[in-house]
Amino acid sequence: MPSNTAMPIDAETRLQALVRMDVAQRLRSNDLSLTVGNFVLALLVAASLHKAAPPAWTACWLGLQLVNLACHLWLGLRWLRSPLTTANAPIWLRRVTRTSALNGVLWLLAVQIFWPGGSDAQRLLLLAWMIGISATALHSLHAYLPAYVAIVGPALLGLVLAVLLHGAIDGWAILAVLLLGSTMSFHFAASLQRLLWDSLRQAHQLAHLSESLKLEKDLAVKLSQSRSRFLAAASHDLRQPVHALSLFVGALKQNPSPAQSAQILQHVSSAVDAMGAMFNALLDISKLDAEQLQPQWQTVDLRALLSRMAADHSLQAQAKGLRFVCDLPPEPGALMVLSDPALLERVLRNLLSNALRYTTQGGVLLRARRRQARIELLVADSGVGIARARCAEVFDEFVQLHSSGQGLGLGLAIVQRLSGLLRLELRLRSRPGRGSLFTLTLEPHDEGPTAVPGPLAQPQLSGEMVIVLDESAEIRLAMSTLLSAWGLGVVSAASVAELMPQLMNVSAAPRLLLCDYHLREGETGSGAIARLRELFNSDIPALLLSGDTGPARGREALDQGLTLLHKPVSQAQLRTAVSEALRPSHAIEAPGIGFHPVDPLHPG
Repeated sequence: MPSNTAMPIDAETRLQALVRMDVAQRLRSNDLSLTVGNFVLALLVAASLHKAAPPAWTACWLGLQLVNLACHLWLGLRWLRSPLTTANAPIWLRRVTRTSALNGVLWLLAVQIFWPGGSDAQRLLLLAWMIGISATALHSLHAYLPAYVAIVGPALLGLVLAVLLHGAIDGWAILAVLLLGSTMSFHFAASLQRLLWDSLRQAHQLAHLSESLKLEKDLAVKLSQSRSRFLAAASHDLRQPVHALSLFVGALKQNPSPAQSAQILQHVSSAVDAMGAMFNALLDISKLDAEQLQPQWQTVDLRALLSRMAADHSLQAQAKGLRFVCDLPPEPGALMVLSDPALLERVLRNLLSNALRYTTQGGVLLRARRRQARIELLVADSGVGIARARCAEVFDEFVQLHSSGQGLGLGLAIVQRLSGLLRLELRLRSRPGRGSLFTLTLEPHDEGPTAVPGPLAQPQLSGEMVIVLDESAEIRLAMSTLLSAWGLGVVSAASVAELMPQLMNVSAAPRLLLCDYHLREGETGSGAIARLRELFNSDIPALLLSGDTGPARGREALDQGLTLLHKPVSQAQLRTAVSEALRPSHAIEAPGIGFHPVDPLHPG
């Protein structure tokens, strides 16, 4: 059977096994008729040639044929009771080959018994019987050439030996006919086998392609349904904060009192935070789908991490009138694990936020314990609970079994994907009306320094100059206003060409470049940053803002040593990124006394 070298080795091996199983099934279906037919032929040969051999030899040979029939039937019935699989198909083919060889030996004995004492007519009749047996075997065993050769080869050998040892009419002519006929027969059998195996192979390939096509179709339907769920969720959940913002802005235009303005601004901030949380959830799913998130493995002290998270969420629980319990083992150092602290915190925060959101009475439990040489983290609540039949459904994107009017239904989907990324064993038990219990299982790790994510100390921002490039005038104004409120000096423009006249009045190199990826006239933020760094002859820290979550954008930023911020960026995220970029470790070495911008069109 020809092999397709373009196929992977595993797929080719599996295909070969399937074809062998089909061949074994064909031989298996013909086994009973072939066995009985072989014995009937033996009776006919003995009846037509009984005068060519002593009766004792004929009876002995028929006895051997009868024993062969009984054994073969007994073995065949035993084999039929065991199911045929790709694993035992080669064993079945070897058994068929052995039984065929035994039949061939018996026909070799028949030639040696009936040929020596037979007349020329009886010898021709025996030759005709052997040709008929060969044709019958070709019809029944061409699917597997070794089995065909095993039965025909000994019979042919017996005829050749009989002609050479005992002679015949035109013996050399008979030998020539035997050799030519057997050669053609074997060649024909090999061609039939190759044709059959190729057809079986193509049938399996077609079935595999059909199955792959069905899977692709199902995936496309699932993606379409997911997109529809996303549009349905986004059309409501994303419109809600936008609608609230429009109302709050309208209220601010009515010149409210200072107290009312402060309250309205607080609501505006909450609406913006809600929108940011929704977009960040979508961004997380996009990053996980694109495999952009890679864990930064380090030793983490769960005690410190869980204590800080308990302090944060206990305030939310108190605001809803709920109890919040954090139960940690008393032994110091009992909760050391190897993980990514930031991603692990994201998993736990999603679980805790979900528990608080769907719990209206009772409380929430956060527990860590050592159990059977492993560490278990439990997040339990006394909320609405989930039916057992729908427990798996809650981990799908855009699914909210109990509408809370918040979020897009991505929290648990992110939890499941991050758990797989961090090699966590995630389990869920829940009963409607009795609450839910999420369990995360981790391997303990008691070596190395500990690391717990926490807020970075932010330096004072005052007097530093920042260049802002964005094609949107509204965003430049908002960014300049915010950065100026932090005490930074801001120079903004829509492109590097528009920025150049403003730089003529600048006496010091900027400390930070803050650029959107898409600028005017097809210019990119990464290209603008490279031009400005060359212009100032300094590796100025830079932040690149982009709404593109594809992996190419991340690789481009990484290659240039840029910090990539995905829109929308909250005030807290921007403040943290700016503070980190302006740390003393990122200080710029000024090239000479003062600053003299270089005209990019006339270098030097």
